[in-house]
Amino acid sequence: MTIHERILAEVARKPHLTEQDLAYALFGQDGYQQRVNGDCRWLVSQGRLQRNGVGGSSDPFTYTIP
Repeated sequence: MTIHERILAEVARKPHLTEQDLAYALFGQDGYQQRVNGDCRWLVSQGRLQRNGVGGSSDPFTYTIP
């Protein structure tokens, strides 16, 4: 299963995850936001994920399936 598929599966299972949440779910203790950031942005550009929020620590991006 690819990272893209794993991200989509996690978001389908539990909507509104942040990039940090996704990184922990996919990589455990070694998960950090930058490991999934590019993949999430690519999935958004392809219309496979929807990004919500403004970004940053007070309102981080969250993801849902459109």
